[in-house]
Amino acid sequence: MLTEVLLVVLGCALWPHPSEVAALRHRAWDQRAGTDPQDRQSSAEHATVEQAAAALALVAVALRSGVGAVEALEAVARVDDTPAGRELSIVAAAHRWGEASERAWRRVGAGWAPAAAAWHASQGAGAAPAGLLEEAARRMRAEELRRVEKAVQRAGVLLVLPLGLCFLPGFVATTIAPVVMVLLRGFTR
Repeated sequence: MLTEVLLVVLGCALWPHPSEVAALRHRAWDQRAGTDPQDRQSSAEHATVEQAAAALALVAVALRSGVGAVEALEAVARVDDTPAGRELSIVAAAHRWGEASERAWRRVGAGWAPAAAAWHASQGAGAAPAGLLEEAARRMRAEELRRVEKAVQRAGVLLVLPLGLCFLPGFVATTIAPVVMVLLRGFTR
């Protein structure tokens, strides 16, 4: 009886905790996907908005052709040699490993948030994600265009300030100072 109790206690002590099993699974996933968690977080090369939007449009086309959702992600990832293709392969691998959609899309940059929302909405509704992904790509492009327009407008304002400061002394010396001097000469007579 004592040996059985010791075996049970020893087995419980040596048996991996579920969180350790999950950590091992994610480490194996990272090795299979060819990424290291530290590399993924420190990687500065994320897909641009245009690359992500183009990749989403390709995924939507693949979905409309009748390919499955994960297969469409993998197909686009194979033909897209930009960072968007690499990030789509990460999402596809996460789906293959059975991760939830939200968690799979969190493995890539925050620029993919509209795609993640569209993907999640289509899964929640049981609808085909092609139309939602096309709309997400359109929204991503429109948002990026607004961001660029705002940056251009801000740059225009920031450029006018130094130019104004450079030309202000010349304006004062050539226009305001002579008028003030003429006015002062007229009052002193």
